[in-house]
Amino acid sequence: MYAIEESLKKINGVEVATFQRDVVEGNAILMAEAGTTGFKGSGCRKAGGRTILQIGCVDGDFCFRPIINDEKKTIGVIIAGSGDDALNAIVKTLGFCLAALVDQCTEVDD
Repeated sequence: MYAIEESLKKINGVEVATFQRDVVEGNAILMAEAGTTGFKGSGCRKAGGRTILQIGCVDGDFCFRPIINDEKKTIGVIIAGSGDDALNAIVKTLGFCLAALVDQCTEVDD
């Protein structure tokens, strides 16, 4: 079994409870952290919910790279891994993050 740690992060002045664990798959180890305030009834930045998703490499053959648009603004991230262990670690990491976010929401639209 793996340990899950709970912590608090501030996103635009609002505290968000997050859940973190290390995903270990052979020689590939990713740190996964996710949390949200849940839905707040507004799609705007000021009144809406807050969400955080963080994935970091502890060990393994991974590449993390920002996606930058023509205006030099970071608009996304590329995560690449080599090997079956990396694939399994990415899948398990995304699954953990999804479960953490869904568990903190009262409703999720399909």
